Amino acid sequence: MKKYVLWACSFLVLLSAASPLVAQSRHYSNGPVWRVVYFDIKPGMTDPFWTDIKENLQPIFDDYKKQGWLVDYKFYTNPVAEHPGDWNVAVALEYKNWGTIDEMGEKATTLVEKHYGSHQASTDAGKKRSEYATVVRNSLAREVTLK
Repeated sequence: MKKYVLWACSFLVLLSAASPLVAQSRHYSNGPVWRVVYFDIKPGMTDPFWTDIKENLQPIFDDYKKQGWLVDYKFYTNPVAEHPGDWNVAVALEYKNWGTIDEMGEKATTLVEKHYGSHQASTDAGKKRSEYATVVRNSLAREVTLK
């Protein structure tokens, strides 16, 4: 019995030591995490899309920065569509690390609802936003710096 307990404890110690080793690389150092949302703006909806971004999303992103959740955010345009329905605007959000995304949780929801005035108004704004653009893709990526 003691042999199994000793083996289980050794395995747990090995497992806990292996986790940080997997996250490290001799080729690069981990940097911030980026969420990039790619939009296809519907025909004739460019002005309402950008107005919504300026009036609603930008102030929310600025609040996220004040809270320390976002390091930065950027907007990109794609002048060369590869196929119909390809993205033409991307919104990139830079987080310090993976934990920051987990940390935001309900606090971010509360902040968004405060901006819109209520949960229902926030939901309605999201529905309205879908009239302007379609989300083509949403991705997460870790930035790395080569060693």
